[in-house]
Amino acid sequence: MSKVIAAPLTQVELRRAILEFAQGRDTGYLGTAGPGGVHVSPVKYFIDPELNIYIHSRGGTKFENLAVNDQVCLLVSTPFADDLHQIRGVQFFGRAQVAQAQSQLYEMAEELCPWDHGEEMKLIHVAVKAAVYVDRLHGRDIKQRWFREG
Repeated sequence: MSKVIAAPLTQVELRRAILEFAQGRDTGYLGTAGPGGVHVSPVKYFIDPELNIYIHSRGGTKFENLAVNDQVCLLVSTPFADDLHQIRGVQFFGRAQVAQAQSQLYEMAEELCPWDHGEEMKLIHVAVKAAVYVDRLHGRDIKQRWFREG
């Protein structure tokens, strides 16, 4: 069984490592739960300096689930290296809301969005409350939990 090991990084170092890792990627796997059960979707995302996550999507089961349960998990990781232990990644936990077109949140996200997308896209905003960061590459052995203060 895997466990979170005792704080090899300060909370400031951990937050920086999480942000740098997540900003270096754009693909993750969004987990939602609703009437049809648990659902995981591959998504393209971007993240702001405050660790808020933004996802554009056309629709699907994730939106049906979000209508009844706003708790989500987004997994972002490298592929496994040589074995089942050599990986780097982060799981983000938070509450999601669907931002309506023309809303202040939607317009702000559009200013941050690093790519072009169609007009038919919806926007999911994830207010991240916690994360678990794992870095087991190049001899490191970090698995540490980060919590948003306040």
